[in-house]
Amino acid sequence: MESFFSLPEYPVIDAHMHPYLATDRNFAFRVPETYEDFFAVQARAGIGLSCGSFNIARGGRDLEKLRECNRKVLEVNQKHPDRFYPGVNVSPLFPEESCVEIEKFYRLGFRWIGELAWYVMGYEKYDLPGMKPILDLAGALQMTVCLHPSSLDDLDRLLASFPRTRIVVAHPETEWGISANYQLAQKHENMLIDLSGSGLFRMGMLRRGVDLLGSERILFGTDYPICNPAMNVAGVMFEELDETERVNILRNNFLRLTGISQC
Repeated sequence: MESFFSLPEYPVIDAHMHPYLATDRNFAFRVPETYEDFFAVQARAGIGLSCGSFNIARGGRDLEKLRECNRKVLEVNQKHPDRFYPGVNVSPLFPEESCVEIEKFYRLGFRWIGELAWYVMGYEKYDLPGMKPILDLAGALQMTVCLHPSSLDDLDRLLASFPRTRIVVAHPETEWGISANYQLAQKHENMLIDLSGSGLFRMGMLRRGVDLLGSERILFGTDYPICNPAMNVAGVMFEELDETERVNILRNNFLRLTGISQC
């Protein structure tokens, strides 16, 4: 019987993960203890480059913790520049300081914000007054913002308020379901979706998303090391996609959004 799954012939780009080691959080299951092992696991799944932020509990309410999140991802990038692309973390509770962090990452050549995770970082939603200068700056610098879902109403208001800012909503099979997320993305052209975590939970959901939104608005992501990275690679390879659609999702969309020429 023919196998349903094989790795793509090009390096996959994981647009949503977190560089957590076993010592960083209280994980229920086995997580790598070194970054050599960490990136070796991704390589086994066909992932050549990955992007993500570091989140610390209630770090959005503590400026030094917020800065520590950003120092951490820059350190990982410095040690593994060919494997990891850092996402800057920000907080609407520190808008001016967050803008300084964004500009620092921009000067270093990085064009990604997040994943922002309100529930970890200690604020209750994204549609707060302090988010306006942050998302205005992100739009002006053409940086992409990745968000952990909050509520449909909160995301709807945010997307409507910042139509020039590209916003990626993660974990599309949320408590309200993938269909509602697709409807939200159809309403707001500045919304993209990444497949991290729950992103391929329903059979055929990716094919449906490509039909509704186009393959250019869907990014590959895993939420590794919280989730198994190979599961989403296999899921994308199993879906009924043509090669252009597949390579857009697995690689090209992230290259386009960040301006990276190759990896």
